[in-house]
Amino acid sequence: MWFRNYQQKLKRLFQQGLTPKELARSIALAFWIGIFPIYGTTTVVITFLALKLRLNLPIMIAVSYVLTPLQFLFLIPFIRIGEFVLGYQPMVMDLSTLKALFSTGLFETLSVFSGRLALAVGAWILVALPVSVLLYIILFQIFRKVKRFKTENLVDPA
Repeated sequence: MWFRNYQQKLKRLFQQGLTPKELARSIALAFWIGIFPIYGTTTVVITFLALKLRLNLPIMIAVSYVLTPLQFLFLIPFIRIGEFVLGYQPMVMDLSTLKALFSTGLFETLSVFSGRLALAVGAWILVALPVSVLLYIILFQIFRKVKRFKTENLVDPA
């Protein structure tokens, strides 16, 4: 009996947020949060937003996991954009400098990079938010046309 209750809850979780608008919102929001420049925060934020906004959590988690390589790939460009926009001198980030920083200790490295991560978050808001809105508009149009095509083809003309 308890197993069936959990099974029904899990089934509802997979089925919620399946309208074209909700699907587009789920994917666009997962994209926006999925490339957040601070690693380790995306799953918690996506889970909270999906449950609060009643979006499709499995799709959002899957999109976030697929975007993990981009999250690492965009870190330095986000830092550079933040430095440029806010007028900071670019920080040297070659391999030898990073090795020397990490050899001093994790907390010292984090204290040096915390300001640059703040710059990366600012650049993430400036760049990723408009891209996510554009992605939402495109996906909504695609999903709406797919749904319309499916419903038109399901109706039997005979």
